[in-house]
Amino acid sequence: MSGILIVDDSLTVRIDLSEALEASGFKPFACATIAEARIVLRTQQIALAILDVKLSDGDGIALMAQIRGEPALAALPVLMLSSDSHIKERIRAMRAGANDYVGKPYDVAQIIARIRQLIGGAQVRDLVLVIDDDAAYRGQLADALAAAGFAVATASGGAAGLALASSSRPTAVVVAAAMPDVDGASVIRRLRLDPGLRITPCVLLASTEGREVESRALEAGADAYVSKRDLDIVIARIKALLRSSTPILAEGSSSLLAPKRILAVDDDPEFLAILGDRLRKRGYDVARVGSGEEAIQLLEVQSVDCILLDRSMAGLGGIETCRRLKNTLSVRDTPLIILTATESREAVLEGLAAGAEDFVSKGAGFDVLCGRVQALIRRKQIEDEQRRVRTRLLRAELDASECRTARDRAEARAIRAEELEITNRELVQTNRELEAFAYSICHDLRGPLRTVSAFTHALVEDLDGNLDPRSLEHLRRVLAGSSRMGELIDALLELSRVSHEPIGRHLVDLSSLALASLDELVRRNPDRQVNVVVEPNLVVEADGRLIRIAIETLLDNAYKFTAGRDPALIELGVQRDGGEPIYYVRDNGDGFDLSHPGAAFCGTGIGLATVRRIVERHGGRVWAEQAPDVGARVMFTLPTTT
Repeated sequence: MSGILIVDDSLTVRIDLSEALEASGFKPFACATIAEARIVLRTQQIALAILDVKLSDGDGIALMAQIRGEPALAALPVLMLSSDSHIKERIRAMRAGANDYVGKPYDVAQIIARIRQLIGGAQVRDLVLVIDDDAAYRGQLADALAAAGFAVATASGGAAGLALASSSRPTAVVVAAAMPDVDGASVIRRLRLDPGLRITPCVLLASTEGREVESRALEAGADAYVSKRDLDIVIARIKALLRSSTPILAEGSSSLLAPKRILAVDDDPEFLAILGDRLRKRGYDVARVGSGEEAIQLLEVQSVDCILLDRSMAGLGGIETCRRLKNTLSVRDTPLIILTATESREAVLEGLAAGAEDFVSKGAGFDVLCGRVQALIRRKQIEDEQRRVRTRLLRAELDASECRTARDRAEARAIRAEELEITNRELVQTNRELEAFAYSICHDLRGPLRTVSAFTHALVEDLDGNLDPRSLEHLRRVLAGSSRMGELIDALLELSRVSHEPIGRHLVDLSSLALASLDELVRRNPDRQVNVVVEPNLVVEADGRLIRIAIETLLDNAYKFTAGRDPALIELGVQRDGGEPIYYVRDNGDGFDLSHPGAAFCGTGIGLATVRRIVERHGGRVWAEQAPDVGARVMFTLPTTT
């Protein structure tokens, strides 16, 4: 049960509101002073606060400011309740953060409806509203419906029933045909004209039967016409209607019968007071202001459902006020009626040209004026409903279009993925065939290459001393080319082997591998001066044989490219980038600039490709930094499997 705080120094108001709130299912907490209200706010769970502006120990608006300043209460809905003639207080309250403002004297049904609008609340399912001026029959039918499992709300007349329908949103309405204030057929007609209630099933109860009476009931919009005499038949018809209908309020729809706020603007206090009383008796919440300037200020902070504007006022006249309001985005769609003592054709045309929706003479009577107000509010609400429907349809169409687009994109991605998979399979197969072909060619070339090398050596030995220098140089070039061709074939075969051999991971000491490889290079070239720096204890999880090939290849390249340096520097180390170890081989050689003399580059060029293949098979990355005459640094990572 939602707690409602009532802060008002009037005992009558506190009792009146407490009884109405309890009857509507709320838990009221009535306070006469701000001090009492503060205690309740600290100790009770409050869903909404109703505050009077002028209290015996302070200002209600100041209390609201304190509520807004406390984080735990900042979002608490606040409904201000004070005299409708205090327009400045109304403006001050709305600017200070009030959610709504209702003027005194108030209508209890309006207060309850405003509370429901502010704090929400789900529609009660299977709620049947019984409208009948016969208290005895009304009680009998309510008891029978309750025994059948329905929730029941009752009203003693047509006007009260319409007000209750707007606030309770019943699942079905049962209304007596004959009542003194508003007859049943008229009640149903008004429900059918209401966007928020038009689909609610309605049963018309009659004391007499007859085809003519039933025809009139059905023409009024009743879903069923039932005699009062048999309660079982009444309940059975209600159940049948609810089985075949879904009387759930559409999202965004509001009832035309819900409390509506009218802004009355006139510089004649007597007429303004009479107008406010007449409108209030029709169930409207009325805000009264005496000038166009005050009307504009109020509408900046509080919305209304209709504006009644006097044409001839001191200061800012009615026509100019109308023009300004209709040029304001937040107000321009609000129905506006210009009131005047004259019925001249020029005055009517001037008012309509200024943007007013209607023009009513003060002499036409309050019934005519109220009829015009209700018609304009109904039209505005129906237009709003149609706008919401169009918006929902457009949103649904956009959603459907987005779904179609997403589906088309998904299908296109699936097709591209399938094509890519086919292409990848073809590429893998082509690479395998190419590798197999390269491996076969390398094997086939080894024999003829050995023959060329062997016979060239034999020719040099047999003709030693008999060859002129030019011929001897030619033979030496043949031998050098054969040797380089052999190295190239061996490198290609090694690349093919490391691409297909399975990987067996275990702990490998890179430092030991590097030192052994460098010792062998120094042993083969004892005349070179090389400074070697190897960081100790570089242990990785890798395939020992493959990683040895990679380290030996990198160090061999570094040894070759530093041939022109004295002293040369070759370094194996590690650095960390965000926790990931990055290993590197650095030298101070010639780098990779191919503009250097060819003699400085005595490798096959396949070594780094072999290193890349080995590192990538381990799930790592390899890249290089270099600059001519500065040296090169080849870096790689070897992720662990754990």
